[in-house]
Amino acid sequence: MTDTLTPGSSTEAVDWRPIPVQDYPAEYDRLRAEIPVAYTDDYDGFYGLMKYDDVQKASRDWKTYTSGQPFLEFPQFMMSIPIQSNPPIHTFYRKFLMQYFTAERVAMLVPDIKAIIAHCLDPLIARGEGDIIDELGRIVPQQVLAKFMLLPDDAWITMAESLAKADAVRHDVVKLREVNKDLWYPTVEKLIEERRHNPQDPAIDIMSGVLELKPDGREVTHEEALSLGVQIFSAGADTTTGAIGSIVVYLAEHPADQDALRANPELIPTAIEEFLRLAPPLHQTGRKTTKAVTVRDREIPEGALVGLNVFSANRDADKFDRADEFVPDRTPNAHLTFSHGPHQCMGAPIAREELHEFLTQLLAKTTSFELAAEPVPGRPLRTNWTSVAVRFVAA
Repeated sequence: MTDTLTPGSSTEAVDWRPIPVQDYPAEYDRLRAEIPVAYTDDYDGFYGLMKYDDVQKASRDWKTYTSGQPFLEFPQFMMSIPIQSNPPIHTFYRKFLMQYFTAERVAMLVPDIKAIIAHCLDPLIARGEGDIIDELGRIVPQQVLAKFMLLPDDAWITMAESLAKADAVRHDVVKLREVNKDLWYPTVEKLIEERRHNPQDPAIDIMSGVLELKPDGREVTHEEALSLGVQIFSAGADTTTGAIGSIVVYLAEHPADQDALRANPELIPTAIEEFLRLAPPLHQTGRKTTKAVTVRDREIPEGALVGLNVFSANRDADKFDRADEFVPDRTPNAHLTFSHGPHQCMGAPIAREELHEFLTQLLAKTTSFELAAEPVPGRPLRTNWTSVAVRFVAA
């Protein structure tokens, strides 16, 4: 594994190296206690905010911490709107997109979500074993996204293949950056072309709505339409896959919690939030300072990259009692996994519905499950999985 990539030009002392970390919870515990604003020259150099209050405040303060490079690992990530934009441009596009993520729209997806999960999960349980990532985790979110985007039934296959292409080079930072520069462009280009020739109801179909947009009273450009499409595909791609894997790994390793949830399914919604708190798929989101700013007595210079580390913030004992423990009935649970402020994740309701239905079916259709092999983790600075082999006992 490459353990750095072109160190940044800062003369700051290096406080940690995120790429080779094996135990992120322990490392984040150390940083919160000793260096809550921590510099690394991995990924060209950035400052990481580790404490809950600092991450929450910076997430709201878009004037000081501007968006533009949301994934610090990828300086040339595909242009995505609105995550890489800021008000007032961000406000216009986010308001447009939010109409497609209402409770009513998510409710329309529920029957599909139930059917897709059952179609993937039932054969695994009947067989008594399988890889929850390969045979469900990489499939369900892509099929749900395809339904949401009104794509053909087989469109998810190309989407899953794109993710597999990135996963195959996950330990080579240079190759991973190259792959991610245009990972979703072919898929979105094809969709734009299809919708130009065969438009759908723009009240239901996002891309048809995008092509009718009039920012500042003008026609939306091809680049803007492409960026909006990339945002939707990239945001809905592998984060839910990672969360599915984390839920299974934890419960397989903690059979008492598994049994408790099976006996008390009414706790599943709060348990989902606790899984999201403890194992956020993305550890951080990236920002750049518009001016020099001092955080906990450390000055971050103007123009510096900053990582808002939600994984660390979610385990801050100053915010959460029993911060490192799984508390299935934790309420309230103000975790920052879906971010906070203007860039809070719009797709969170769909992800929550997928996770809720997956865990509900998994517990109801089994009496127990356990790991069949050591899980294989995915990329650095993410809680995701390349393989999670499981043995099931059917109910």
